[in-house]
Amino acid sequence: MPLAVTALPDESVWALPLADTRSTLSTVLIRSNPAGVAIDAALGADFPILDLHFQSGADLQAGLAAGAFMAFGAGGELTFDLQTFDGRFSLPIDVRSGPWAARAEWVHISAHYGDGIRKSGSAPSNLDSYSREMVDVLASRDLDKPGWVSARVYAGGHALIHALPEALPFAVQAGGEAFGPWPLTPYLAVDVQWADEFAWAPAITGQVGATFRKARNRFRLAAEARYGPDETGKTAGAHEQWVGVLFGFDRTGAL
Repeated sequence: MPLAVTALPDESVWALPLADTRSTLSTVLIRSNPAGVAIDAALGADFPILDLHFQSGADLQAGLAAGAFMAFGAGGELTFDLQTFDGRFSLPIDVRSGPWAARAEWVHISAHYGDGIRKSGSAPSNLDSYSREMVDVLASRDLDKPGWVSARVYAGGHALIHALPEALPFAVQAGGEAFGPWPLTPYLAVDVQWADEFAWAPAITGQVGATFRKARNRFRLAAEARYGPDETGKTAGAHEQWVGVLFGFDRTGAL
């Protein structure tokens, strides 16, 4: 039986992977690719609603998560036009016991073209509706050395339960993160994903930078690079190759 039941707990037992570009974190990314300069912006919220703390020391949490992912392309001098918009909503169940943690969630994604596509007069390659529902599972193991480094590795994947247009259902994911021991500290994060619908070609994302944390708020400044299939809904599968500067604005725990 649980020792305590807490509504809107102060901290989440699951930490969203920083280098996973679908994590519901709030970020601004200025990136350069062969097509020119682009800006990606994400507004995310991920927070627990209910926490069950067990006598064994384990915690079980249920919550909500939502994110809006926007891509802007250069439209002229000091202007950027919205190209694509993805909305993501999920119902996560999280668990932590000692250095082990895991998240299982039902996820819905809907993707749309933005005004920049119509303004450019270009014909989109995919006019069909795009939506996904999936079950996503990730598990992690902390590898901390107190006073030296805070690190973890994680692995998991997803299975599609509904997809428009149809897609092969399975994907796997793995990654890791390492932080220094100070409130203002360097960090490194890497995420790799393989999806059957993209012929298992790896999508590799990496970040190296610094993070500053105070209470439940964290700011990140990092260089980010990506190589592999695009996962943006309307342009999914297109090859990506870019480097950029990331500004991250993270909040942990409940509102």
